[in-house]
Amino acid sequence: MINFHSGIKLRQLQYFLAVAETLHFSKAAERLFVTQPTLSHQIAELETHIGMPLFDRAGKNVRITEAGEVFAAFATRALRELEGGCIALRELEGLQRGTLNIGASQSFVRKLFPPILGEFINRFPAIKLNIEEMTASEIETRLANGSLDLGIAFEPSVLEDTELEPLLKERLFLVVGHNNKFATRTSVRLIELSGEPMVFFTRVYSTRTLVDQFFDQAKATLNVVCETNSIDVMLGVVSQTNVATILPEGTIEKRPNIHVLPILDPVPMRVSALLWSRHSFRTFAARTFAQMVREHFISMLPFQP
Repeated sequence: MINFHSGIKLRQLQYFLAVAETLHFSKAAERLFVTQPTLSHQIAELETHIGMPLFDRAGKNVRITEAGEVFAAFATRALRELEGGCIALRELEGLQRGTLNIGASQSFVRKLFPPILGEFINRFPAIKLNIEEMTASEIETRLANGSLDLGIAFEPSVLEDTELEPLLKERLFLVVGHNNKFATRTSVRLIELSGEPMVFFTRVYSTRTLVDQFFDQAKATLNVVCETNSIDVMLGVVSQTNVATILPEGTIEKRPNIHVLPILDPVPMRVSALLWSRHSFRTFAARTFAQMVREHFISMLPFQP
């Protein structure tokens, strides 16, 4: 049983997480600028409070126990909550500083972020921005563990901890090159794409999952002959072959050697959204960046093929 009367100290959680990450007492002590005996004593005291070992020290190697793995998730969350509280207090004093960690899907990084980042940096030069490109599932995982403040991706969500704020419905178009049989058409029914060779996102991307669902709905077969995580690669393949792709309107760049066609019956759509953690503090920086994203989406015009 955990002995809360003697109290778990904040530094003990910090020491524990450093050892859990390095699996090395000496390296953890160096990182924290403390002596190894001091660190070892604090870990041992924490284990006494917990009532079970957090690390297996048998032999020369250090391994985290099952109890340690469980406790690490809660210790990480506790430290991040405390950090969020400190940020909230600083914001009450009007201090605009700190770090904003954002995860975004590929198309947002390519098209959306450059103008917004420029404006944000000019307005809030004291806030450090960390922008990472990742899949929607990665964003949700990072939001849940507290290592991201804000995500920008697409519906639907996977984790219950994720709160979605829909921004904009976006139509998906067929993109083909001059050699494709649909190049002279003005539109195409989705069933007509059944079995047609496609270059498309890998299955870790939410847009791929969405398109799979639309093809299932139309009782059509999605024939992906080339998978990639790069929109530029997709457009390059399309322009040089008879292979087609399907892309959201906001990601399509006008090029002389490609044709863009509306897809009908059904019209495939995806919904862009801000992703938040339901249980984390929303910093001033995150709220401000989110508002800039909202305003940018409102001003966006639909793609005209």
